[in-house]
Amino acid sequence: MFKRLILLTFSLIVLNFYSSNSIANECDGSPWNKTILDNKDKHYEFSFLEERNDSGIFFDFKWDKDLKKIIVRRDKDKYPIVRFSLFNKLDIEQGSVIKSVEGNDLSTLSDDKLNAIFLQNLNFGSLKLELKNGKKITVEAKPYKLNDFKLVNFQLNSIQNIDSKKGAIEISFESFFENNRPDLLDTLIKNNFDYDEGNEEAVCEVILDQIILPIEALEYNEFKYDEDVRKGLKNKTKLKDSVINFTYDKGNFRSVRSESGVGFFRQEFDFKKFPFDKQKLIINVTSGIRSSSDKSLIKFADTAAVTFITPENGAFLGLNKFKDKNYLKEWDVLSVDIESKEIIDENYYDKDLKKNITHNENTINLVINIEREYKHYIYKIIIPVFLILCVAWFVLWIPTKHFETRLTTSMVALLSLIAYNFVFADDIPKLQYLTSLDKYILLSYVFCCIPTFMSIWCSRFIKISQAKVTRVNSKIRTFGGLIYLVLTMQIFYS
Repeated sequence: MFKRLILLTFSLIVLNFYSSNSIANECDGSPWNKTILDNKDKHYEFSFLEERNDSGIFFDFKWDKDLKKIIVRRDKDKYPIVRFSLFNKLDIEQGSVIKSVEGNDLSTLSDDKLNAIFLQNLNFGSLKLELKNGKKITVEAKPYKLNDFKLVNFQLNSIQNIDSKKGAIEISFESFFENNRPDLLDTLIKNNFDYDEGNEEAVCEVILDQIILPIEALEYNEFKYDEDVRKGLKNKTKLKDSVINFTYDKGNFRSVRSESGVGFFRQEFDFKKFPFDKQKLIINVTSGIRSSSDKSLIKFADTAAVTFITPENGAFLGLNKFKDKNYLKEWDVLSVDIESKEIIDENYYDKDLKKNITHNENTINLVINIEREYKHYIYKIIIPVFLILCVAWFVLWIPTKHFETRLTTSMVALLSLIAYNFVFADDIPKLQYLTSLDKYILLSYVFCCIPTFMSIWCSRFIKISQAKVTRVNSKIRTFGGLIYLVLTMQIFYS
């Protein structure tokens, strides 16, 4: 028994030594990693990296294409629009417009002066606001923690496929996220590290296993992740190049994460106006981290906390380059944008708290507005269908007494329309509702059948009253054509 105890103790010592050596070997040549790992007890599992004390009101952002910089989003009267309100969500929702603060008309203030009013450490402790809807409220300055991830760059290389059947798009992209880490910099400084501008070091796997970096929480809302064409944090196989790196420049120590390759994203398409439809493609980026004024709902903070994902200039510039150089053949890119979006789930079940709560999360949407190139459908579907219908309709100009000729011609035209429908069937999306093109084809079928019905009716009643048959035929020929044109215009231009 004593020998077994000695053997077990020796084994644990060897195992611990081997494990320590493995960690050392893995982070060998990575002084930043080693220092951070040696001081891992000084860092929280999840760090909210900025402490603030203000009203907790944040303004939305917008890209100014003329100035080529990000500015505060404003309404048509130049009043700023709220992105997120931490402490007063009842009166100030996302999209609320603030008209004045402490009597100052915000439409006349620059972005810098506007942000300065709402910055932390307010001199007067509270702010008197007037919203554009006329409501006047007072907001108090309170302490909270903030984490603001930066989407430094998003390069949309191509949209390779827009699949209406699956409700998905396939894109090729490159992107970079950044998170400033003053806490890690402080640890390195205390260990007497010298820095050169532009230094970069790959984060070794041991760091990712033992220290949770906040930047790991970011993810694209993809419905499928294919390792063969995608490079990112979710890859199970070890990648040659590191996905998360530490960088130091301009006095800031950051964690930088890259995500690239081919991504697959679900979309909500609206094809009711097909083929003259416009679509809004959305690529959603989430953090999975709750923002709340209730500290009991914040897992790794002892106060209220806010988490943002905010684009920088590079992200807007990358999207606009795609707009100017679009490889899509079937679509025109009308505009691109990055929009903030607050996800509010009032019936969210928290598995850690074991109760239903209201979950608020700040995300961003990369938005691409596209319009279908419809000339293909005009030349290859709409015009041929119209010509076949004309052949059937001109039967009504054949004298009513030649009903056999009329019937034969109208039947041939109807069968031709049915046959041609199989030719372009694959060009039309299969949906549970009728698109504009579906309505047009269905209308054309109905009016293509009318000459056939008229020919059968003529054969029945021409011997009784040829004059009456001719008169009815003339009215249908004239008014039927006008009704068809009016209904067609209503389908495509309503």
